[in-house]
Amino acid sequence: MQRSLLLAAALAASISGGNRASAEALDLMRATCADFVAMNGSDRNQLSLWLAGYYAGGAQRPLIDLDKIMSAPAELAALCAKTPQLPLVGAETRAVFLPTPAP
Repeated sequence: MQRSLLLAAALAASISGGNRASAEALDLMRATCADFVAMNGSDRNQLSLWLAGYYAGGAQRPLIDLDKIMSAPAELAALCAKTPQLPLVGAETRAVFLPTPAP
């Protein structure tokens, strides 16, 4: 239970991330892995959390796997380093957040 609370606190801290003077817009349907690799660590964490929710919502999975969410930025960065032209929203990146559906 305490570990879950610590992970939740870490996620909340990464989401708040500090006050920014300006916000940037990123069209995630056009974004590539190169865009993800170019982000700083805080932005990668925030985007990974958003992607986790996006994929979970699309799959109608109301569960949060905190371990998966915490490891996702590094896993996604490794995938993106291999294939920078890969779309950021797609089957390959979805697999980082959700298991491949069984046939």
